[in-house]
Amino acid sequence: MRAAVVAIRAGVFDDSGEVDVARACQAPSAAVAGVARRPGVGAIPWAGADTGGAVVLAVAGHAGAGASTVALAVAEGLAETRRVLLVDYAEPARSGLAVAAAIELGTDGNRWRRGRRGRLEVLRLARDPVDGELPPLPGTDDTDRAVVVDAGWSLTGALLAPPRSLVRGSTVVVTRLTVPAVRQTERVLAAIDGDAAVAAVGPARWPRPVEASCGPRLRELRSRGQVVPVPVDRRLQLAGLTGDPLPKSVAAAGRSLAALLVPAGPRQPRQLRAAQRSRTGPAGTSR
Repeated sequence: MRAAVVAIRAGVFDDSGEVDVARACQAPSAAVAGVARRPGVGAIPWAGADTGGAVVLAVAGHAGAGASTVALAVAEGLAETRRVLLVDYAEPARSGLAVAAAIELGTDGNRWRRGRRGRLEVLRLARDPVDGELPPLPGTDDTDRAVVVDAGWSLTGALLAPPRSLVRGSTVVVTRLTVPAVRQTERVLAAIDGDAAVAAVGPARWPRPVEASCGPRLRELRSRGQVVPVPVDRRLQLAGLTGDPLPKSVAAAGRSLAALLVPAGPRQPRQLRAAQRSRTGPAGTSR
């Protein structure tokens, strides 16, 4: 026990292998029949799809992390400079974005339920997947459109099982600042090839026991500035996501994450007009 305490204080952890990741995720992934068949890379609905532009995958480092809130905040941050599609792959009964759209636009066949939230287009599954078959993303000719995918905890658990497929595109992993949460998040980070950003839900200053429990991947991302604090908002905790605007502090965190995940794109015409107005007076004269 004394040796274990010394190792924890020194930040020495065993490497997380595929067996560890599979054991951590077997229970949640098997609990949902719709995604019990763990998809391979070719079966990931957003892999290789004609999405138009960048794809950002928002995943939870553990159950109840708040990935849907972060996915929405990142999508709204990206929507300031480009068109964005926010896609929720959680089962309808488990969706964190169920009432996040301000305007409901009905269903698209049997696959998607469409909605709008400001400049965002929001897609949610219209029904539970049959035999684990998830619908692909709608194709587009819009080369500037970005897609933010809220994978949902069940699908995340399935993707983390061998062969681990959670390796494509830009990824943001969401974690709460508790000791069990950061330990589980380290296992998720171990399953991601390439860079990732972390949304740390909680106080900006990490509690010492949480810092001591960080694994090597999370420590590295913190040292490189890839971890963004997301403050806890009591209204969101109570009511969840609705059509109301996000709290300013959460929206600001979303913009910071968006800047880390996707390079800045060209300004929208509306933004160009606003910028032009800011440089001219009421009668169109230069300021």
